[in-house]
Amino acid sequence: MFKRENLKKKSLLTKVVALGLTLTFLPGLLIGCSSKSEASEVKKIVIGSGNSYNPYCYIDESGNAVGYEYDVLAAIDELLPQYEFEYKSMAFDQILLSLDSGKIDVAAHQYEYTDERASKYLFSDESYTSYITYISVLSDDNEINGLEDLAGQRVRAGGATSATTQILKKWNADHPGKEIIIVNSDSSTDEELVAALKNGADRATVSKKSDIAKLNSNYSDDGNDWIKAVGEPVNNSQTYYLYKQGNSELKEAIDGALKTLKENGTLSELAIKWVGYDVTESE
Repeated sequence: MFKRENLKKKSLLTKVVALGLTLTFLPGLLIGCSSKSEASEVKKIVIGSGNSYNPYCYIDESGNAVGYEYDVLAAIDELLPQYEFEYKSMAFDQILLSLDSGKIDVAAHQYEYTDERASKYLFSDESYTSYITYISVLSDDNEINGLEDLAGQRVRAGGATSATTQILKKWNADHPGKEIIIVNSDSSTDEELVAALKNGADRATVSKKSDIAKLNSNYSDDGNDWIKAVGEPVNNSQTYYLYKQGNSELKEAIDGALKTLKENGTLSELAIKWVGYDVTESE
């Protein structure tokens, strides 16, 4: 479990000050008026997010949970004095299992919409990141222009429950005899991804252009780009928070705060801070 202590100081102070003002100016209302007292209580909300998806949600060298996901959630928490957010960082495929079991209240890991997820979970109405993905291969690989050229090849996807994996599974189902080999990488690091591509263990991966730019910047051997996107997007979607079915009160509160962050420019600022450009509207 990782708590965003530094990012939450202001939020916690705001809540303490607000409670102190209530105690100072409304003593008469507090006495014999339990409904007012109960309304001032802060409810803890446990949010599950990732631990290895830099720059969105990962654990830094000091052991802190950081990234775009965590900063957006901290900004949402600032706008919701009735809630106090606590974070649990875990492998991607563990997050929805934790939501199922009631260990967390919100799943936050760049979740795209799928029919399977919608049948089990409540999606937020407000999206917070565009999510456009491409097949990406080594820069000197001129044989691959899309999934149609990858029959029998190993293609690295996300976790077993990721939207990318579902897309690749559908490709295989729709193209008998031309199936690709899907390599799931639930909690692999960037270093493992880079090694698998450079040594030929995997022929391709599915990435956002921002991921490709990051990999080229951080893992080039000679200062030149070593990985590139090819063909048309594999998927063009948005990302959302997920809740247990029926948890509409929390969903609506977070949706409202997220809409405010879009309107006042905070969401775009956080995207630029972490990703390098605004990925809230387009990739």
